[in-house]
Amino acid sequence: MKLLMEDFEVIVEELSRMFKGKVEAPQWTLTGELITNPYPVIRDRGKIIRGIPIRIENFHKLEVRKHSRKVLSIDASLKILFDCGTFQIALAKVSCSIWMGRQRIYEAEPNIRAKLVRSRLEAMEFLFNIEVESAISAASRLSRGDYCILDRPLIAIPAYKEGTRRILDRLCEHFHMKGVRLIGITKASKLEVNTGESLLGYLLHKSSDLLADSAWYYYPIFRLRQYPKWYLGAITIVKFAPDTDHIFRVDVNRRDVIESNVIGEYLSEIAYLQDPATPGYPYPLKSCHDEAKIGKQELAYLRLTFLESLNPSLRSRFISNLKSTSFKEEKLWEK
Repeated sequence: MKLLMEDFEVIVEELSRMFKGKVEAPQWTLTGELITNPYPVIRDRGKIIRGIPIRIENFHKLEVRKHSRKVLSIDASLKILFDCGTFQIALAKVSCSIWMGRQRIYEAEPNIRAKLVRSRLEAMEFLFNIEVESAISAASRLSRGDYCILDRPLIAIPAYKEGTRRILDRLCEHFHMKGVRLIGITKASKLEVNTGESLLGYLLHKSSDLLADSAWYYYPIFRLRQYPKWYLGAITIVKFAPDTDHIFRVDVNRRDVIESNVIGEYLSEIAYLQDPATPGYPYPLKSCHDEAKIGKQELAYLRLTFLESLNPSLRSRFISNLKSTSFKEEKLWEK
């Protein structure tokens, strides 16, 4: 217990140093100005990209703007159907619906897909692809000025295959040319400030005194020319409602931002999509998130369906590969 308490003391000291914004050494801009405020960073394959130092003037009040634009919302969830140790069978479920204001006007049947994968990266790439495919399929239902909201940041990480990265790039280009506003919203983010603290947590704390009773967004975070090629959106941090602590990373298609400063307009219209029962969370996205979930009973049914699709010889071999895993598929099959 003594050693544990000593560990706690070390952690407390590290947190104290982080939250006080202390850095190892003074830093200056290229023009020789001392940097006193923490700044956001992006880590790009060993390279650190330094964003714009955090300033009070980059907090903006967010006003709700009523509108009747169509909003395509897409979310997907991923489950492992079977884990065979050296490979897994991944299962993805995609929910897609279109809203006008706060009313749903179109809902596609949830799309369930499966793929044999050999790594977590391959599984995430599989999920990424079917989400983007769903957006492309539904694009014909949207017109200029409408929105497409994905429950993910607008990034295609370098570890993805080149073809996968091109898919998102084409989607961003297609929607920009069509005049559809492509937005990526995520509830979790690894963005940080140079002290090591979470960027979202830092801004939420900073805003508690400045804009305690207001919805707000923080922008800009990085200059447009600073983003790596695999970042296809301009990042902003948003609190959509005053009476909630939920904040989001919101990526706006960078092609839209280059042409004009549209950030405030887009976010004001997305803020209108909140449901009174869930303040701070755009309802079309929450609805799709709930509908994309794969429940225990559904997962069990799909496992049985897959096992039934195997011929007896292949099924026996497949179950042999499952015996080293915690899930006892052979017992499930015997029932």
